[in-house]
Amino acid sequence: MVSTGVSMYLTREANAATLREVAAFAPGSTFAMTFLLPLELADPDVRPGLEMTEKGARASGTPFISFFTPPEIQALAREAGFEEARHVSAADLTRRYFSNRTDGLRPPGNAEELLIANT
Repeated sequence: MVSTGVSMYLTREANAATLREVAAFAPGSTFAMTFLLPLELADPDVRPGLEMTEKGARASGTPFISFFTPPEIQALAREAGFEEARHVSAADLTRRYFSNRTDGLRPPGNAEELLIANT
């Protein structure tokens, strides 16, 4: 199961409830979920864009309300019942999937991160 671009709009409690629900799936299930780092942890070069995005989301009535550090989201997943929870950083994803691009396209660093959790 995959949940991308959702966690920032949910409360911490709603994120925990979602993780508990998915952790009850069949043993061996994998869950991938994106999450936003606290803005102060984002790379300085992408922070202004993230702050502008957060401001726009708030102005449109869909504010970002949950931010997590990697240890926080991993702990939340383990508390929910996942056997394993690992963080895959935006930098890791960039190295893996964008390093050979010749057009310079890269996702923002230290912004939206990935949690991979297994039951």
